[in-house]
Amino acid sequence: MSGMQVTLTRAELVALGAERCKWRRRLQEVMDAKGINCNQLARILGVSHNTVYRVMSGTLHTPCVLDWLREAGAKEKYLCDPRTHGKEAA
Repeated sequence: MSGMQVTLTRAELVALGAERCKWRRRLQEVMDAKGINCNQLARILGVSHNTVYRVMSGTLHTPCVLDWLREAGAKEKYLCDPRTHGKEAA
């Protein structure tokens, strides 16, 4: 990342979350391939199970969860990460 802060409206964040929710099964497949579930990932990252669940369902955009999924092999289009939104086209 370039360090430049991305500012999105609430509506844009909700739209990104709704898009991620469509890809939820693909994100779960990434976790399954690593042999990890939401509870285990939450413990590894030091966040609540609810945080992981909400990221997977698109209602939160917690960076550490999105970063773990990215590093585990999730495609960028599945993540719908507000920090990288719009950079794919650039």
